[in-house]
Amino acid sequence: MKNIRQTVFPILAMLASVVLVAGCSISTPAITAIPDGDSVGADVYRARCSSCHALPHPRRLSYAGWQALLPVMEQRMQERDMEKLSDEERRTLLTYLKEHSR
Repeated sequence: MKNIRQTVFPILAMLASVVLVAGCSISTPAITAIPDGDSVGADVYRARCSSCHALPHPRRLSYAGWQALLPVMEQRMQERDMEKLSDEERRTLLTYLKEHSR
């Protein structure tokens, strides 16, 4: 019985390690396809929003939700010493989100 434990336990421990390591493989986040991807609004959305986090689909929120979230994101950008959105970028971004939100 002792010999079985000495043999089986290390094998089980090794198998468990392999399973855990396989589950921790490095993967890149999926790129969200966004509507009207060649538009200026999509370019601003991609460039300014995905520089910090994954790019959510515009339909994830209502337009009112985006209007409420944008000042929060601008505050976070300021806290991280990132370049502030220009008035034109803000207008373009909000127009894009209005056209493609739920």
